[in-house]
Amino acid sequence: MFSSKRYLLVLAVLIGSAFALSACEGEVSIGDKTISASELETQSSESLTQEFGQKPASIDCPEDLEAEVGATEVCSLEDQGGGTYDMTIKVTSVDDDGNAQFNIQVGDLKTVNP
Repeated sequence: MFSSKRYLLVLAVLIGSAFALSACEGEVSIGDKTISASELETQSSESLTQEFGQKPASIDCPEDLEAEVGATEVCSLEDQGGGTYDMTIKVTSVDDDGNAQFNIQVGDLKTVNP
């Protein structure tokens, strides 16, 4: 039988595996030449929730992202089980109407905080 700590660790890994090595896309309307960190966090959370049916507990992006094709930023994602991941956001297109599309790539599980 699993101890309660070990059970939580296994559960966190299983829950977190839905995000691990996953990719999805998002789109945001930009007002200037950057995408704010808060907008990246919000749009990434919505995209991941829609793609995988599970909302991240939190996403933290350290700074605004230049709205230029190829610009990247590494954010931190925490899943509902307490696992943390690096999440890379890469701008894939910016149109004349001020809309930026980006790709979200979630890496391997880094830590588990049950």
